[in-house]
Amino acid sequence: MRKFLFLVIVVLLGVSVTFAGSTNRKAQKYYDKAVKYYKDGKFGKAESKLLKAIDKDPNFADAYLLLAKVYAKTRQIDKCQQYATKAYNLNKNNPETMELMYELAAYNKNKADMEKYGLEILKMKGKNASKVEIGRMEQLAIQYFQMGNMKKAEEIYQKIMEYKPDYTYAYLNLGKIFIAMKNYHKARNIFEKAIANGVDNEDIDFILASMYCNEFKEYKKAMPLFEKLIKNNSKYKKDAYSYMINACKETANLDKGIEICSLFLKDYPDDKLAPEVKKRLEQFKKVKEAKSSKK
Repeated sequence: MRKFLFLVIVVLLGVSVTFAGSTNRKAQKYYDKAVKYYKDGKFGKAESKLLKAIDKDPNFADAYLLLAKVYAKTRQIDKCQQYATKAYNLNKNNPETMELMYELAAYNKNKADMEKYGLEILKMKGKNASKVEIGRMEQLAIQYFQMGNMKKAEEIYQKIMEYKPDYTYAYLNLGKIFIAMKNYHKARNIFEKAIANGVDNEDIDFILASMYCNEFKEYKKAMPLFEKLIKNNSKYKKDAYSYMINACKETANLDKGIEICSLFLKDYPDDKLAPEVKKRLEQFKKVKEAKSSKK
């Protein structure tokens, strides 16, 4: 496994190099030569030039980074870690350095550092974060959950939502975790936060609306979500109809109940639930007529 992770580090490094500058001309000259050697696969010569560059400019962050890459290519992971850490300490705003630090943490199975550097990358990239960068943090959160560390799992999910507010699955999966734990209030808060942040997802809409009905008996809050699912021809359309008809009954919304029952019978005339819906439709109509006659 460690051999595989090492190969991942090497592949991710590729041959891309940051063309950075140093105020020390000799250090810059050594670095420029090292870049050429690195691209040509001459890692020994690249190492020699980079050590000279660092000697001339001890604060040359990108020289440390390239040297760390050289040691990754030559399978000297301890040295790679040493120089990558130095590069990171000198410049914490280089995403390439952060990525290398994350991969080293993954290689060493250091979850704390995976979390640290992975989240720093998400914070830096924000809405431009890739699916891979988000997914690996989500996977880490799931691992914490499976280990029983719900607090840490929740912290990571909350950070994902903070740095990338439009990432649907952070809300959906964290909400599902809370439901599995029967913590419906927290699940509700997560799903409501998703909708407030502009997340448009039929799974979230249906789960939240069904919780409004089943756990909280707040039928009026559920009804707009169910109507949206019906209007959008969602995969939850038939279930949304059933919930909606019951919500109309619970809230004594006769006009809406008549409308929804009629729409259901139009969309599903031969469904096994059609006879029951017809009875409910007649009940709505009778109650409405009775109220009208009293007036």
